[in-house]
Amino acid sequence: MTSAFKNFFITFVICLLLFGFLGFKFAMPFLTDLFDFSDMGTQSTTSDVSEEVSEEVSESSTPVITEDEYDENGDIFTAVILCVDSNNRPINTVFIDSNGKSKQFIYCPIPNTIKAPNEIGTIMPVGDLFTTLSTEGIAQSVSALTGIEAKYCLRFTRDDLVAVASVIPGASFVLNEDIMFVNPAYADYVPVVGVPYPDDYYISISNVDGKVLLNEELSGKTKIEWLLEYNPNPESEYNAIYSAISKALIKQFFEQKGSTMSSSVMAKVLGVCETNLTLDEAGDLLPTIFAYDEFNRHELIYPSNWETAVVKLRELDNPYKK
Repeated sequence: MTSAFKNFFITFVICLLLFGFLGFKFAMPFLTDLFDFSDMGTQSTTSDVSEEVSEEVSESSTPVITEDEYDENGDIFTAVILCVDSNNRPINTVFIDSNGKSKQFIYCPIPNTIKAPNEIGTIMPVGDLFTTLSTEGIAQSVSALTGIEAKYCLRFTRDDLVAVASVIPGASFVLNEDIMFVNPAYADYVPVVGVPYPDDYYISISNVDGKVLLNEELSGKTKIEWLLEYNPNPESEYNAIYSAISKALIKQFFEQKGSTMSSSVMAKVLGVCETNLTLDEAGDLLPTIFAYDEFNRHELIYPSNWETAVVKLRELDNPYKK
């Protein structure tokens, strides 16, 4: 009996070693191929928006939370926020993880060039994949990419950003260069010799004290409205300024909780976007949603390797979890 048990035990250990080896040899390469990031940082051929790639983590200046301050009853808010063009293609995508238990806040942009599988297993860039998915489908895809459940998704269009900017006092962004264009209202205008052009014939926008205040009015519209309508090449959709504005507004929305942390603001924002986040849920989670400056903050662009990304994001989400 002892001999039989001994033989069984030896066979069992050998099987464990064999299956462990096979899993490492074949399963891990499969997962790496499933989330292929080899062309991370390359320029997309269907967008004029460049994507900077970095794996560096930037810690906030807020005090580091200790394990003794872990709150088992804390709330957790996880969401994907994306702005899309007229073809529903993402212009900017950000994963937000505000963990009220571990007091960690993750702000992680996801470049369009990251690859993930669709529902039938075909590997494709998320810039294309997210175009075909519902908000729930996008949240599920990002959950797989991060190893952290992304519970909510908020999808904004170009026009939606006007409402977002309106709830952020001092909403701003930085223009790379001054722009001037003919007011579309005068598309059919025929100049008359000796008669001066109307005062608002040209629309000119430039940085003032280093930035453009988006809610300022100019010739009957806000500057953000003019900038989002601006297109120097009518032959194709122009997204460079739209991208820069959306990046600035997403960050400023969380930074300026003194003005944005209210149910009325959330009602206005949720009312213009496509989302699975309800106003009641947002109201219950307000302190956690707007913990950007309260928790230990981590800002990073999604890493170029899926295994690295999942491990890093999980460690940042809950550094005390053993």
